[in-house]
Amino acid sequence: MKLTFLGTGGAFADYRVNYHNNAIVETSEGYVMIDCGSTAVQSLKELDIKPWEVAGVIITHTHSDHCGGLEQLIWERVYTGVAGPGWLRTSIYSNPGVNRDLVRMISSPIEEFTDKDGVCRPDGFHRLVEMHGVLRPFEIGGVRFTLHRTPHVVGPAVDKPTYGVEIEQDGKTIYFTSDTVFRPEIGALFPHVRVIFHDCMFLPKYPGTVHTHFEELLTLPPDVKKRIVLMHHTRVPEGVDLVAAGFIGAACRHESFEF
Repeated sequence: MKLTFLGTGGAFADYRVNYHNNAIVETSEGYVMIDCGSTAVQSLKELDIKPWEVAGVIITHTHSDHCGGLEQLIWERVYTGVAGPGWLRTSIYSNPGVNRDLVRMISSPIEEFTDKDGVCRPDGFHRLVEMHGVLRPFEIGGVRFTLHRTPHVVGPAVDKPTYGVEIEQDGKTIYFTSDTVFRPEIGALFPHVRVIFHDCMFLPKYPGTVHTHFEELLTLPPDVKKRIVLMHHTRVPEGVDLVAAGFIGAACRHESFEF
């Protein structure tokens, strides 16, 4: 199993420093993207990965740093290819609740399009996108993916649909939290996974935060911390020794992890 980060930055990342926290997983059918934020296609190009090599996109939730690049990816799969337009549909996998939000977000900009016969058509969303509402584990190219609900934007009358992604191949399992508030039980929830790629912010915790902060992760038991790689941090502050703090470390833009 191989996972490569397109970026490990937060929603407000300076693109000169880092890209949005998205990743790709290699499968026998092509690359599976975990989220497709506004910087995702640019990062793919820097890695020399072509849009037509993407087998599918898993969207964890509808914030632009996780799905804002879908329009570009969809258009490039239609109008670029090895020798010209490939006219490829884009497969998107997400929970039905996330799907519902995605349809609202991306249907309008791609609804009108010019088909390969040169005719402008009004039903681009249904012609260009294949939506998969995921309720159970699913497999792409020998890799098994399972979506797990996680708390992100939560309030008295709010619980934004957000999902982490469990990834398994040949008996090796990792977990990608996506965006989440701190869950002190994270180790018990996923005792079987080899590595947890965990959302992390180094800013001081503030009221209403919707992410996990480094000071909270420090409170986890040593046996849990030693399985954690930090992501979504944009940049680790100088002087912070993550290994000494008990973690594996922090992921960087374009860094690959093989299991």
